[in-house]
Amino acid sequence: MVDAVMTNRREFLLRSTAGAFALHQRRVAYSAQIVAEAPLRVLILGGTGFIGRHFVRAARDRGHLVSVFSRGKTDPEISTDVEMLIGDRNNDLSPIMSRDWDAVLDLAVYVPKWVRSLGEALRGRVKHYTFISTVMVYHSLGGASEESELEAYAGAESPFSLEAPGTQYGSLKVLCEREAEAQFPGRSLVVRPGTIVGPGERLGAFTYWVGRLEKGGEVLAAGEPLAPIQLIDVRDLAEWTVRLAERKQTGSFTAVGPAARFTWGEFLGGIRAAFSVPTSLTWIPLSWLMERSLRPFNSLLFWPAQVGIPGSMELKVDKAVRHGLSFRPLNATIVDTINWYRNLPADRQRDSLIGFDEKNKSLEDSMARERELLAAWHVVQR
Repeated sequence: MVDAVMTNRREFLLRSTAGAFALHQRRVAYSAQIVAEAPLRVLILGGTGFIGRHFVRAARDRGHLVSVFSRGKTDPEISTDVEMLIGDRNNDLSPIMSRDWDAVLDLAVYVPKWVRSLGEALRGRVKHYTFISTVMVYHSLGGASEESELEAYAGAESPFSLEAPGTQYGSLKVLCEREAEAQFPGRSLVVRPGTIVGPGERLGAFTYWVGRLEKGGEVLAAGEPLAPIQLIDVRDLAEWTVRLAERKQTGSFTAVGPAARFTWGEFLGGIRAAFSVPTSLTWIPLSWLMERSLRPFNSLLFWPAQVGIPGSMELKVDKAVRHGLSFRPLNATIVDTINWYRNLPADRQRDSLIGFDEKNKSLEDSMARERELLAAWHVVQR
């Protein structure tokens, strides 16, 4: 019955997504011709990782003069029209200290002393500062908005002595946000994204589902199909954030999507609709899977919607939408992610997936484990 319902939803999503995807393609063709009114001198810290590359591209496509500050240890895969500045924000900020910047985008900061040292190094030289935070700053995630209570730091050490967040990830991000305003008063923007997906995704869970459903056959779907989920395409996040920086927007914003309620079943149905292979979803209770040593966060994406972090997929995004955040169709993210994945070398394909558990990371290993679980489930159901 559930699968029949999901089949109907899949057909609806296929029709509606096709139209939305065509509209998106027209919007992309149009927006590609639009650049900012005046090019900005943009400094991006953390511009060589998953989200960083998309932020660099978004800023460059808007016509800005982009500089990327990094340790030079990650293959940047960035075009030659981007300036690379090599240093270390722990002990060597000299490459950026004598420069003036219209906008600074800080993408990968976990402890407040990094924000403080950056502020001290760039004192008086930054017109606008953007800090990429996380939805984990909210004390209670269920239905949280920008006005909700934030996590409080409870560590024994001074937060400004820490090199890594440990178990205090959310609360340290809160302190980073406050330090951002202290160092760049009246000029700071805080963006709080949730689950970020799209081409280049390093956690690999979204990529796993795209790759798995492309194979077709009987697919194990964990939990409740009506459980809500939220995610955001990395390109939507990057393009919107760059536009906010251009406007010198201040304040904090929750950045998740889509704008309307979206379920786990609709997510899988939307991916399934992108492929022509025969596919059926077999829904298995989380309790039964957890008895067989599968655990949230170490396997199937979006289990936090049902266990572990109640309400983590029901945050309010109204404020961001009012300020211009928009979402490309799921089909666009699916197609671009699978094309990116197919073009990876074999070893990187394996490293880009999270399957059923840490021992079964490749798609082939995960499918073998999936068949074992499905066979055991069908025995129980006889």
